[in-house]
Amino acid sequence: MMIHLKRNWPAKLLSLLAAIVMWFFIMRDQNPVMEVTYTVPVQVQNLKDNYIIEDAPDTVKIVLSGPRDTIISMKADNLRAYIDASGVKPGQNNVTIGFMPPSGMSLVEIKPDTITINVDEFAARKIPVEIVPIGKFSDDIALKSVTVVPKEVTVSGRKQLVNAVNKVVMKVNIAGQTKNFSAVSTLEAWDVSGNVLDVHINPNQGQAQYELNLLRKDKAVPITVPTVGAVLDGYEVKSVSVTPTQLTVTGREEMIDSVTEIQTEPVDLTGATKSIQGNYNLVLPSGVNSNTTTVHVKVDIQKKTT
Repeated sequence: MMIHLKRNWPAKLLSLLAAIVMWFFIMRDQNPVMEVTYTVPVQVQNLKDNYIIEDAPDTVKIVLSGPRDTIISMKADNLRAYIDASGVKPGQNNVTIGFMPPSGMSLVEIKPDTITINVDEFAARKIPVEIVPIGKFSDDIALKSVTVVPKEVTVSGRKQLVNAVNKVVMKVNIAGQTKNFSAVSTLEAWDVSGNVLDVHINPNQGQAQYELNLLRKDKAVPITVPTVGAVLDGYEVKSVSVTPTQLTVTGREEMIDSVTEIQTEPVDLTGATKSIQGNYNLVLPSGVNSNTTTVHVKVDIQKKTT
């Protein structure tokens, strides 16, 4: 048997090598090497706590090469590119985007593989909230009070932008408002020129509560007639009438709301034995006005009957 194996061994060795090469080509055809492109997220690593980067790309494209069965079995959702920010400083920095290919795969290309990022120091400030009215109240409306919540907020972000914040404002449309109202609006950070700055505001919404007064309010109220003294013994007051019976008064809302009647000058009944009538002036409280200033009063006085 050994003699047969030793015979023609060069030819047998060549046959074995040919078989191996053929197996390699067959397997390569069944599981060919392929290239595939993925869009993967970019993570920033090793960034100092007091630094901030806001212009790093969210994703990049990578080209990987590997056997088809490895590509099929690979979970693309687990792929991540990264930026090593351990050596960056404030200002512009040229950084390389890195990627570690999975086992059995090789990296062909990253698009882009280098980028320029702006690095700034992180800063935060507390700033009071101011209201910026849009439009204006009508001439007969007065602002009694306005309350804003929160009174101050925290702005944070790039140090250069945070330092440029001049005020945090809440825009409120007041045009056409005639009664107490509240408004909710997104807050904005402005520089000295009124430009909106790209900083974080916490909280980012405000609420304003407005209390308004009418500078002029009209109201119809009854007219009453006070009397002083007493009629002569044996006589009595049968009735007291006034013409007109009511009038319209005008004034500030809080004043007019408190008025329930308007009185005339007192009618003196001392020792009266007959009816009294005439024009009497109205007594208007301070701040209350009316086009009517006098009214006609009649007090019907008759002798008592037994």
